[in-house]
Amino acid sequence: VRAFLGVPFAQPPVGDLRWRAPRAVEPWNGVRDATRLGSDCTQAIGRRAILGGGGGVVFGSEDCLYLNIYAPALPDQVGDDKAEQARPAMAYTPGGASPVGTGATYAPPRMARAQGRVIVTVNYRLGALGWLAHPGFQAEDEGFGGNFGLMDQQAALKWVHRNIAAFGGDPGNVTLFAESAGAWTACYLMASPGSEGLYQRVILQSGGCLEPSSLVSAEEAARSGPMFAERLGCPEADQIACLKALPAWRLSRAPSLRAGINGPGSWGPVHTDATVPENPAVAIHEGRFTRVPAIVGTNLDEGRLFANEVKDMDRYRKETIWMYGDVGPRVLERYPVGDDGPAYAIAANFTDQRFACPSQALRRQLARHVPVRGYEFADRGAPFALPDWIVGLDLGAYHASELAYVFGTSWVFADVKRFTPEQRALSRRMQSLWAGSAQPGSDPPWPADPDVVRVFAPGGGRLDRTFFDRHHCAFWDGTPFGAVAP
Repeated sequence: VRAFLGVPFAQPPVGDLRWRAPRAVEPWNGVRDATRLGSDCTQAIGRRAILGGGGGVVFGSEDCLYLNIYAPALPDQVGDDKAEQARPAMAYTPGGASPVGTGATYAPPRMARAQGRVIVTVNYRLGALGWLAHPGFQAEDEGFGGNFGLMDQQAALKWVHRNIAAFGGDPGNVTLFAESAGAWTACYLMASPGSEGLYQRVILQSGGCLEPSSLVSAEEAARSGPMFAERLGCPEADQIACLKALPAWRLSRAPSLRAGINGPGSWGPVHTDATVPENPAVAIHEGRFTRVPAIVGTNLDEGRLFANEVKDMDRYRKETIWMYGDVGPRVLERYPVGDDGPAYAIAANFTDQRFACPSQALRRQLARHVPVRGYEFADRGAPFALPDWIVGLDLGAYHASELAYVFGTSWVFADVKRFTPEQRALSRRMQSLWAGSAQPGSDPPWPADPDVVRVFAPGGGRLDRTFFDRHHCAFWDGTPFGAVAP
């Protein structure tokens, strides 16, 4: 595999360029060293920090707008004047709840080689540096802000469109694939007119953007901007200049005061601004989005990764009422605690409300305009790299567990050396389907039907029509927490 690492797709967003749209890279002369990864974007790691609550251990740099390119090695062309045939390209935007994440976490060389694809992984600004909105940004012609990380992603896709041919990729055959917060933002990108022509297929893994608490307008997000600045010691006068003078680590550790993809007190993309002119739920319903074939899916046990602190009935009731308010008693009745304990019950309702049902609604809305296929990753024996005592429950097919299968390589949560032969075979099947290279007849037919999901599990896939009922989507649709579908 040929790897080109730390390639800049925009100028460093530092100094006066903090909280500005990404600017084009300054050209350079000579050969650039592309053997080292670029810096991760500034981010804070910690349980509260990852959800937008502030604190944590800070690492990374504001000078972080880099991407990495992985391509199959060139064939031996000695004595052969034929040019290499352009290969389909794939661009990946990572997750991390919007305060954390980096393209370098995911290593796609195995997938690039096995599937014959040119694969790009992308960084984008995070936390307050990527998603802060403030009325004062209007003075710099950036609107209310709130979408700097999203603009970075779009700038990276434009770079791919302009330059991927030089790395053997086909700019007219690009798959955008993304997971978790990356999929949420990719869904917003679909509703952005500036994305037209930048990709020809999209894969959204565990990130349907129709979850109602995550749909926030730029103006609404900006209302909390002045208070955010005041809490960091910036007075009402000239708050933007004061914020720009603060060190990045302080901003990264500051808690969010706006709503984002995890609801109030989190970070994420916004709508009704220059990048995303209208609510994605409306845009997708009306067909005003990049009309390309889509794969939209979730994991069977998404919520178990987040449920380990719910150890008794009292905590289960309090957490449920906190999340769902007046609807909480109905949720408790719908999701009774079984012999396995309250953590599994709250994980089930979180899976259904936050991931499964919004993704199902998104499939139905997209299917009115484009071919869409659904999946559910259901390997409850998926490996998890951290010790069991840290988690405290059986994670099953947890949030992000499919990533080791899609890339075929280990990462922070999973070690592929622990794959069984059946799991390795499942990984190969998923890679070929993600790459669009599966041979006819090698897998069960996968219809473009929003109500049919392909279930991925070791030993062979199957098609399932019970997803909507299994995940209680009719129940959630009858509450204020149901997916937004105009």
